Amino acid sequence: MKTLIKNGTVVTATESVRADLLIDGEKVAAVGTDLGATADTVIDATDRYVMPGGVDPHTHMELPFGGSFCSDDFETGTRAAAFGGTTTIVDFAVQDAGEGLRQGLDRWLEKAEKELDIEKRVYVSQSADDYKPNLEAAVDDGNDFVVAVGFLLAPSTIAVAKENPDVSFAGVDHFYGGEGCEKGGTCTVPNALGMQYPSEESGYLAGVVAALMTKTGVVSTVGGKKIPPVDNWIAGYQTAVRATKPNVKLLNAYSNDFNDAAKCKEIALDQISQGSDVVFQVAGDCGLGAIDAACEKNVTAIGVDADQSAQGDCVVTSALKPLEESVFGVIQTFVDGDFKGGTNAFYGVQDLPDAKLLAPFTPAASQEIQDAVDKAEAGLKDGSIDPPSALK
Repeated sequence: MKTLIKNGTVVTATESVRADLLIDGEKVAAVGTDLGATADTVIDATDRYVMPGGVDPHTHMELPFGGSFCSDDFETGTRAAAFGGTTTIVDFAVQDAGEGLRQGLDRWLEKAEKELDIEKRVYVSQSADDYKPNLEAAVDDGNDFVVAVGFLLAPSTIAVAKENPDVSFAGVDHFYGGEGCEKGGTCTVPNALGMQYPSEESGYLAGVVAALMTKTGVVSTVGGKKIPPVDNWIAGYQTAVRATKPNVKLLNAYSNDFNDAAKCKEIALDQISQGSDVVFQVAGDCGLGAIDAACEKNVTAIGVDADQSAQGDCVVTSALKPLEESVFGVIQTFVDGDFKGGTNAFYGVQDLPDAKLLAPFTPAASQEIQDAVDKAEAGLKDGSIDPPSALK
């Protein structure tokens, strides 16, 4: 399904231009003038603004009305952008009695600027060749704090941190120091913090769901690359399946890719042909192909990292890790002047007991399944369940 939005004013973080925008499925495929693409739907956006990307909490930041206030303020309503999301605000500048429009607007802008006290920019790497140049660009652009997202960026992060001791760095899914760090280029430095997520905990709950949902007695996982931040999800999943229903057969394969959905779809289709009726994807954007395969074949899928129920009705839930709480918290420590590098921080259920490990269930998950998940989560929190972080 392709949609072509023509003749609009496309607004990005850096400019506003008159252009066309092509959407293929749920992704922006192209932005340009006079796009000649064939589309299923054509929308004339003449004299209208087009804002590609996600729109997070919008309008009504702190809006006072009848003695009450909206729950979102300028800080909570824009925090997604601080850890890689996109945020568009279309807000109301409320005037007080006797106040002119200009005065109301100036007061509201001042309120926003006080709370939005970080300038943010996202640098996207298309390949490993971009890791170090993007980190260097982040420093050269004057950023005082840089968050590197992804296990594979760890050596580049340490290298750039060594070169820029006055800039602070945090690495999502990074572990600094330990045996072999000299060879891997990931030994600790004073201005870099590793951020570790024991995702085997979320994976364990996903495994409970899979074991109780399967009708064929076969469940599977589709991993991206065989690296620790992928294997820990799978290790937890497989441990829970064995603990819940020991006779269930486990299938696992890797695409060696995090972007090409076709590769993961092919793997999932093969697993489904072998009897798998629950597919857990741990492969980023590539894994969306695994979900597509599951929906196409009318079997169950479990998403990862974020609530992926929008990818299809076959998604019963998604395994999560507390990215928002952890990254925003680290940014806050930097803003407050309390940031400390040279170590690693851990974000498990015992560190963040209120963090959600699974996205909301769809009606396909019975009450029995939900009760079993609640029981397993309690075990994770009290330490009676301690899944391994590596595959055996």
